[in-house]
This record gives sequence, structure tokens and C-alpha cells, in this order.
Amino acid sequence: MSDESLGGSEDVFDVSEIEELTGGPTAPIFRSDGERIPPESGVRAIKYDFTNPIALSDADLEKLKEMSERFVYYLAGHLSMFLSTEFDLQLENLSADLYKNFTGEVKAPACVSLFKIQELNGVCLLDVNSHLAVTVVDRLLGGKGSTMPEERGLTDIENALVDDFNSIVVEEWCRQWDEFMELHPTLIGRESSGRFLQTSPPDAMVLTLTMEASFGDVSGPIRIATPFYTIEPLVHKALASGSSSLAKEKSKPARWHESYDDITVPMSAEWDAFTMTVRDLVNLSVGDIVEMPLRLLADTQLRIEGKTYFKGEIGKEGKRVAFRITETEVDTNNLTGKSHE
Repeated sequence: MSDESLGGSEDVFDVSEIEELTGGPTAPIFRSDGERIPPESGVRAIKYDFTNPIALSDADLEKLKEMSERFVYYLAGHLSMFLSTEFDLQLENLSADLYKNFTGEVKAPACVSLFKIQELNGVCLLDVNSHLAVTVVDRLLGGKGSTMPEERGLTDIENALVDDFNSIVVEEWCRQWDEFMELHPTLIGRESSGRFLQTSPPDAMVLTLTMEASFGDVSGPIRIATPFYTIEPLVHKALASGSSSLAKEKSKPARWHESYDDITVPMSAEWDAFTMTVRDLVNLSVGDIVEMPLRLLADTQLRIEGKTYFKGEIGKEGKRVAFRITETEVDTNNLTGKSHE
């Protein structure tokens, strides 16, 4: 092909001329108004993978993790009440990942609940370890909280029981955002295999909260996956509120649940008392009277599980023995989160 067919040799550019026009082998960079940024400015373009966008920095995730620690603390207490046994829960990780990676880690037979938040778009996932779910069922049916070593799916009745457990988890998760928006979650379904989870695009970013739970003779992970497009409004509000809001959140007393009101707590009124000889001690028998200093009545300690919470004095109120508090040994508002005024 001749130069004339290309419109003349003056219209043909070699590689060096093209690089000179574009500022080198890399593509030119332009401002939003179309003005080209000169190469000597030092501004350089970086590659951005739109299939795996970086939604949050490590610093942002760390701030959100601080909020999650409070959520895990509250949840452990609530589940302990629900199961009437100690339920230990530790925050393992808070990470941003692709939806397909989360579902790929769901092990069959799985116990995954789908839940939707009325005020937000999208569907969130709660993945409870199958061994843990079976143990929850055993406990709710009156067992000690033990499970068989083999993995299996849950029956319809067992799923209904686990739904009560899962409802507590998602409701408590929503409460951590109360400062920014009141949320109302609803369980909308369940799935036993990650292959059938298609609630978000495979390349959608999700925030995954991983906790390690243990009670009875079993332990296992509990994971909550929230699409970033679902939680983004709340995340921006939380991060915009700054570290002062997170510090305030950490210093908040534990919330009081109405379910705590009817719990009975064994208490004892005791004295750090007096001395007697070994001879007098071994000679004690039924009917003997032990003389005690009157000052002990005004220095009575009210104890729970051996720990002194109040000091006061013993007296009589009508026909009953009474204890009047004169001194507090602990901050009971921090202990319960409930005002005693």
C-alpha cells in the first residue's frame, strides 16, 4: 500500500511520535474538564479492578470492627439467656470480599438463613455452623448441649427452633446501628448449600463478620455476610461520625433486656467477723449461743457469688429481717446498664 493511499506520508506517525504526543508509553491523564495533565506533574494512573472494587480501607474496617466487638459482647449475653447456659462468643474477623468467595466457603450440609432489612436494599446471609445448630436444638429440647460427631441437615422442626436462635442474632446485629438508623430484620428463607445461594451478583462486595462460638461440647463459626450496597449508607454514617462516636459506643453500659427482669440471683449477707479459740470452736454444738460484737450489724456485706457489691447494716422491717444499703462497692449501672434511680 502506497503512502498516497494513506493520505500522504505526512499523515503517518511512527511509535516515537505517538509516545511523544501521549507523554510516553502510558496513556495520557485528563482532568474532568478535559484538560490534559502534563507528565511532569508527577500524577500517575493506577489500575482499578472494577470486578473487585476496594470499598473500604483497612483503617475503615478496623473502626467497624470496634463496633462489632460491642455487638458480639451483647449477643453472647443474650444467647446465654436464651439457652440458659454459658454461650461463649469471640470476634474472629471483619473483612470485605466477593460474594462468590463467601458462598464458596459455605460447607454442606449448611445452615444458612436469608434475612432482609426493611429499611435497606438487598438480602443478607447468616451462616451458622451445622454442628453448632444441632447443639442449639439439643439444648432447646432440654438436653445438656451435646451433638453427634457426624454432620447432617436439620429437620423442619429443628429448623423452626434454630430460627428462634437466628432471629436473636440478626436482631442484635441490627441494634448496633441504632445510633444511625433503626432497622427491622425479617428472616425470609434458608438454604443448605452454598451452590444455591444467588441473592447477590457473584462479583458483589460483601462485608463478612466472622465469630467463633462455643457452648456445651461443640464450637464453630457464625458468619454474617452483608452486601456492601446494602450496608453502605450505614457504613458511611458510622465512619463520618468519627472516632469520638466509636469511643462513646465502647463506653456505653450494657443494654438491659426485659428478659433479665425475672432472673433470680442468689445473694448473701455476711460479716468479716470475729475470732474464737480452737477449743471454743470444737466444743460448739446445737443450741449454743455465739456472742458477736454489735458493730458487725452495721458492717454487713451483701455478696453475690462471693463478691461484695454493697455494704450496709442489718435491721428489722416489720416482721422481716432487712438490709439497708449504706455504701456501694461497684458501679451497678455499668454492671447492668439499668438505672437504679
